[in-house]
Amino acid sequence: MNEKIKVPKCFICLDRGFILYRKYEGEYVAHCSCKAGQQYIYDGSQSSKKSPYYIPAIDSIMDPKEVATENFHAWWEANKDKEGIEKAMRDRGIPIPKKQPRPISKSKN
Repeated sequence: MNEKIKVPKCFICLDRGFILYRKYEGEYVAHCSCKAGQQYIYDGSQSSKKSPYYIPAIDSIMDPKEVATENFHAWWEANKDKEGIEKAMRDRGIPIPKKQPRPISKSKN
């Protein structure tokens, strides 16, 4: 079975446009800075019916580079063995992570 490889355009939100995060006991949403995130920008204070609600930008909540790095590595682990993954990444100009050597287990003598 040859499934199509989908390399996200944005590793911050994985092309969803938003990021869910936990704070205290609740789950909240922040909009991404990518094109997909533009549809989630909301500031109730700018609305015709004023409200205190807004959707913050991801960079005001957390470091987007850290989020992108974590998401990339999780995505890579889930997809690295798929046929055509390296070509799809090269076509997008994304460097292919080097394979980590397996640690040598030390045997007790």
